[in-house]
Amino acid sequence: MVLMGSIATLERGYADTYPEVVFDNSLVKGIYAKSKVTYTGYSWVENLNHHLLVSDTLYFTPGNALSLQYKSAVNGEWQVDLQYSRQKLHYEVERSHYLVLKLFIKSENTKTDNLPKISIQQKQSETNQLQLGSYVKHFDYNKWIDVRIPIADFKNLHVKESIRALRFTQNAADDEMHHLFIDQVEFLTKDVSRVKLSSPAILSSAIAYDKQVRLEWQLPLTPSIRYIKIYRSEDNENFKAVGIRPISMQGCLDYVPEVNKTYYYKIAWVDYDYEESPFSKIKEVKTKMLEKAELLDLVQETHVNYFAENYDINSGMYLPFRMKERAVVSVKESGNAILSLIVGVEKERINRSLAVGRISRMVYFLAKAQNHLGVFPAYFDGRTGLPEHRNNEATYDILATSSMIEALLVARQYFSKEETVEVDLRKRITALWENIKWNQLLAEGYNDVLVEKISLVDPSYHYPTLGGINESMNAYLLAMSSPKYAIPLSAYENGVKYIDLTYSSDYNKMDSLAKDTVMTFMRSLRFAMNPLQKRTENMAPRVSVFQDTMMYGEHLVFGFSGSTLLDLYKPFFTIDPKLLRDSNVNYEEAIGNYIKVRKRRDNEIGVGSTNSDVWGFYQRMDSIGSYRINPAIAPSSIFMLKDEGEKAVLALYNNYGENFFTEYGFRAWLDLRNSDVSDEYFATNQAAITICIENARSGLIWNLYKEIPEIKALLTKLFGADKR
Repeated sequence: MVLMGSIATLERGYADTYPEVVFDNSLVKGIYAKSKVTYTGYSWVENLNHHLLVSDTLYFTPGNALSLQYKSAVNGEWQVDLQYSRQKLHYEVERSHYLVLKLFIKSENTKTDNLPKISIQQKQSETNQLQLGSYVKHFDYNKWIDVRIPIADFKNLHVKESIRALRFTQNAADDEMHHLFIDQVEFLTKDVSRVKLSSPAILSSAIAYDKQVRLEWQLPLTPSIRYIKIYRSEDNENFKAVGIRPISMQGCLDYVPEVNKTYYYKIAWVDYDYEESPFSKIKEVKTKMLEKAELLDLVQETHVNYFAENYDINSGMYLPFRMKERAVVSVKESGNAILSLIVGVEKERINRSLAVGRISRMVYFLAKAQNHLGVFPAYFDGRTGLPEHRNNEATYDILATSSMIEALLVARQYFSKEETVEVDLRKRITALWENIKWNQLLAEGYNDVLVEKISLVDPSYHYPTLGGINESMNAYLLAMSSPKYAIPLSAYENGVKYIDLTYSSDYNKMDSLAKDTVMTFMRSLRFAMNPLQKRTENMAPRVSVFQDTMMYGEHLVFGFSGSTLLDLYKPFFTIDPKLLRDSNVNYEEAIGNYIKVRKRRDNEIGVGSTNSDVWGFYQRMDSIGSYRINPAIAPSSIFMLKDEGEKAVLALYNNYGENFFTEYGFRAWLDLRNSDVSDEYFATNQAAITICIENARSGLIWNLYKEIPEIKALLTKLFGADKR
């Protein structure tokens, strides 16, 4: 079963639509959870749990539209916010743009003045309210009307500041009920291409996987194409529009109602006026039930596809968010992308030579990009190679660098052919690896404790130290195995097994007085101090990771902080727990216990699900305190508890696949309490599911990592020869 044949050669989008789109479809049926309804007095707006309802029978673009039914009373007010939901794709509007929406006036008693007012929300500010009816050129009932509002008409608008929401508010009061439908709300530039789409669309293939049909198309370089519109039929005669996709995508998954049934597909290109091209040729496909192993293949392949299609064309690096003026790329997540691409090549889902080319592009980019002591910043501008510093901190990130270098060393093992391109790739990876001066990345007063970051602006600033059962382990193993600038082997005991007090979740919840008290106490007891080292006043306070705890019937050797299990999983993307033959801790048993406790706790909470295989809650920290499912937590446990992980994958797919599972895998989160689902993806999630499934099934990444010569030698020094 092949989901994709090669890495795409164009930069891809990673959301289902464009960053300038405020609303095109609700991903779940019934309501639009990213809307907020409020009213006072005698006014009223139809809502469900303070969210607008959606119509899946009347819409402008498939598959639904917002239903706005309201009463504007003399003694009352109402407002509805359409929240801009993108967490990573912040749209910055310009004064030359237009706010465009499609309006359907259902109630024939509705006049121009009865249409709501509209304004734009940015952070703590709001523009003036405009009369929506003033921009309706051809007022009519029971038909879709195009409404275009010049952005210049909105006063108090801060250009280059992110949009938070669009707000509809009560206008003229008349005590009557009004009903509108709203669809395709977006910001558009003035000068879009108006070239007519005269050529038929091209649907390349339609392949069935269980209740998912993989569609692929060939998209011409025609600037007037805005969307791909998908039609489906059960009889090859009556076709229904079932979805639209942006031109950043070369294919998608369509969820169908039944298996063992024949479906027919055709597509059309759609321009900026929503006029359609001639249809493509029709493709016929018959769905069939997949076995468990095939479903796991499907889930894994879609998560690989996320990294195959989401990257910066210039640098080859992973692109976490899209910006018009520059391409900001992530060093840490590019490491995860490399591991995922290797899985894709091994599973014959990605062309080997194209994967080598993509990784080589990253290596060339990093070789020329700015670094300090061989360490990279967390983010770069992919076009210039200059650091993209967050929060105005000019820092270089040890964990991000470790993630990338570790993945490159795994790639150095995997791409082992004696072909010129692979030989060259291995040499360049080795050069980057040998350039990191680990012995200069140490905390004050220590010779075996790494810092989290280093700063060029303020070298005297003390960043937290690394330690604990998390990604710090990977950094320490690299630092101890460095061929040129290694730190002492004592770092395993003094670095890995202690954690900076400021990393403690309990510590971070304290007020300033309590923190000062703990710090004084820690200094007085001299916790974590190596007796061979002289403590200075500026030495970081560190505590042992061993905090024996019993919860839900299991022994937790590292205590229970409440942090996400993903932090515990991350080091074992590459490190097989069996390799750490520590006489004081059985890592396999310890990790397994944490997974069991987390599942038992989540099952006991039971928010929104009666299926014990659906777990992995994390609390959304807001005034509502709702619970969400992180889809990587339970499925990724497969690397340690195979049965639990497999059940979790199948439970999420079978119960929530229609809205939660796409061509890029599981979405970032699922809110069972509010019937909401993310419209984005988290790179760490996608990597965790890809890599953990593969390690559970074949041990691919684990086996490559343990054969890295420098790592292999280090493990022998730390634990003795492996006698298995």
